[in-house]
Amino acid sequence: MSMSSHSIDHVTVPRSKHFKGPFGRMFRNADIWKPQDTDDAAATAAISAFASNAMAEPPGAPERENPNLPAGYTYFGQFVDHDITFDPTSSLQRANDPNKLHNFRTPRLDLDCVYGEGPADEPFMYDKDRPGMFLIGRVGDTNEPDLPRNVKGTALIGDMRNDENRIVSQFQLSVLRLHNAVYGQLINQDPEALDATFHMDKEAFDEAQRIVRWFYQYIVWNDYVKRLVKDDIWSSVLSLVDGKMIYGGRFYKWEYQPFIPIEFAVSAYRFGHTLVRPGYQVNLNNDVGLGFGVELPIFAAPGSGNQDLSGFRFMPPRETVQWDWFFQMKSSSGPFPQPSRRIDPELSSAVSHIPDDQGGTNLLAFLNLMRSWRMDMPKGTAVAQSMGFTPHAIDDHHEDILWHYILKEAINLPGANEGKMLGNVGGTIVAEVFGGLLHGDPSGYVKNAPSWTPASEPALTTLLPDGPENGGDWEVADILRAAGAPANDTDVANTISTGHN
Repeated sequence: MSMSSHSIDHVTVPRSKHFKGPFGRMFRNADIWKPQDTDDAAATAAISAFASNAMAEPPGAPERENPNLPAGYTYFGQFVDHDITFDPTSSLQRANDPNKLHNFRTPRLDLDCVYGEGPADEPFMYDKDRPGMFLIGRVGDTNEPDLPRNVKGTALIGDMRNDENRIVSQFQLSVLRLHNAVYGQLINQDPEALDATFHMDKEAFDEAQRIVRWFYQYIVWNDYVKRLVKDDIWSSVLSLVDGKMIYGGRFYKWEYQPFIPIEFAVSAYRFGHTLVRPGYQVNLNNDVGLGFGVELPIFAAPGSGNQDLSGFRFMPPRETVQWDWFFQMKSSSGPFPQPSRRIDPELSSAVSHIPDDQGGTNLLAFLNLMRSWRMDMPKGTAVAQSMGFTPHAIDDHHEDILWHYILKEAINLPGANEGKMLGNVGGTIVAEVFGGLLHGDPSGYVKNAPSWTPASEPALTTLLPDGPENGGDWEVADILRAAGAPANDTDVANTISTGHN
């Protein structure tokens, strides 16, 4: 059932900080946003009109590009979201019912969306002939790698949402290959030698899992989050003092263990929806409808017959993602990497055709605004005041919905930062939640080895002997390089032909 035809039943998320569940609130006493219309149908119609008239990006507009965030970070962010929250009803392609909201996933950056419950409990994800390595699929009867799939094309992975579109599924594939590469280093086995057989080394598997998790955690905080928020916010949340990492969050607190605040899940972290481009260039293979200058949307309009990058199906041949078109890498040149769109209240046409359960579509902006209302989200101005910031001007009642408030706050940033990062409210929520999750993880690098970097691990430095790809700190690009994912056109050709670079 589409959200537009739901009755408006509000969900109660407990406001006590002593609540032990996986979801909770940061701003328990802030004023809740409510529609001005008392009639549910009228309120829904007003939200729909606002989404259509005020939140749709006009065609073209190159000034809306955001070079601070290459396009790949949009889908890295989606991957991260799926790692820390798992609600089977929350797929982008479903109209969410908050009465069924649960977090079945541990709110940690621990890659359980990749590892699942491990090879003993979920053996279908692992290679039985090479125990401890993930199973890697192939495109048809070719060598081109894909996620492992059953005969119906369903991906055999720890989180089905990571097959929602081609870009995030190819990143999931890269993390599978990264684990295999690290595990192969530890047991002295070539992960590309598919005909090799060996016995399971549980100790080496656990060590490979730790290395990959810490590598990923380091990248999330020191690359991804750092790009999103102001330097003073980022540095105040986690700071290294006398060999210990100190958490300085002012608003995200927990009594028993970290949880996912709905202000983060429903509002602040949904800034990522504004990053989605109208379309993406994938690789140079013009014989399959790709090539330089050819942009495919994530979702094509239903019934249009147009090619798109949607997932949940067998990957078409020769469509391997060329990663230097999505992240800054040594081989990137010309217009690449493609930039994301800027953070602002106007969403691109690519998210105007989100499928619903009845075969129709919805504007993603409408779904997000409705979800905010139904989950009793606080007003943006109320949260800003709670943080001690002067709220920005509200021109329409709907602009005070926290999600929209955070998007408008970003576009109101002065000068070169306009729409390039989150403002004070959005940046504080995002930084404090990620910093808190890392600080509250008893098995993560922040608690166990706060001075750790990927350079500390021989299994990684062997894979990356030249250090960080871009010469500074470690980035998402280094995960891809260590995994052996195809970075340039030569890599793509070799990957399609032989299965590896």
